[in-house]
Amino acid sequence: MGNPQDLSGMTTEERTAYWNYAIAKANELWGDKWALAINSLERRTQCHMHIHIGRLSAGAEDERFVAVNGAAEIPLPRDGDGLWVHSVGAKLHAHWGNDAPELLLEH
Repeated sequence: MGNPQDLSGMTTEERTAYWNYAIAKANELWGDKWALAINSLERRTQCHMHIHIGRLSAGAEDERFVAVNGAAEIPLPRDGDGLWVHSVGAKLHAHWGNDAPELLLEH
């Protein structure tokens, strides 16, 4: 894998493992109120890709999402856009359209 700067630099298996690890840690820290966020390429403040783990802020949910069954179905961010993911029952909502979705998380 090396040091990819975005999720598209990973294989499908690597991305799934990356998301699964982050989801497991988020569940450990926040139970079912967790959210994960990857900022857009332009809004990253570190020199490497990383996932922010936090509690989903009240009112953060919007209509720009796709519902998926698990980590393997989380889509790639659109054209360097930010991406944030959270659980809703047995599904995950993967949201787009926010350059700095880490700001939607409580830490």
